[in-house]
Amino acid sequence: MRDIKDQIKEVNRRREIYTDLRKLRRKIIGEVAACLICVMLVVTVACNIPALERVSEQTPVRQYGSMILVVPTVGYVLISILFFVLGIVVTLLCQHYKKYKEKEQDI
Repeated sequence: MRDIKDQIKEVNRRREIYTDLRKLRRKIIGEVAACLICVMLVVTVACNIPALERVSEQTPVRQYGSMILVVPTVGYVLISILFFVLGIVVTLLCQHYKKYKEKEQDI
């Protein structure tokens, strides 16, 4: 039979494990939400590339805006940046999920 100090240590250890698991779950949920937002942004930009091309052809951009809007590559640049961010988010999500599984196995 364990004495009271050992029981208290075990209770505190288990409490720390469960709080760590809750924190990891919250991180995973946040990163999944960020991932979904990135995917929605990529789809939105990809669907609006023809509209961006038409706008850049119709407006006198050289007088008002940057030179990148003269060529219809702005949509492709945005998509590549969003895919890069999406890759970072997915990588972080996988790392947190791996930590979550390792902590869950320790219990």
